[in-house]
Amino acid sequence: MASGVSVEERIITGLAKILKKQPSQIQKESRLIEDLMLDSLDTLDLIFRLEEEFNIEMPESELHFVTVQDVITYVQKKTKGE
Repeated sequence: MASGVSVEERIITGLAKILKKQPSQIQKESRLIEDLMLDSLDTLDLIFRLEEEFNIEMPESELHFVTVQDVITYVQKKTKGE
């Protein structure tokens, strides 16, 4: 994706594609499972996309996401904020 696009925007856009929603329908405080209905296959898709998009590794032991903000914070730490 183009530089200048924030980590937050890139994650929300990716989630929107996976969930077939508009990015405006996804809020940082949205819970992945309860609010966005992210299932296990969607979760794997999200992890794969994040690893590719940000060139990071996401060990299963580190994946404790409840909200969209949890994902954003995790990726920002892994990428040093990009």
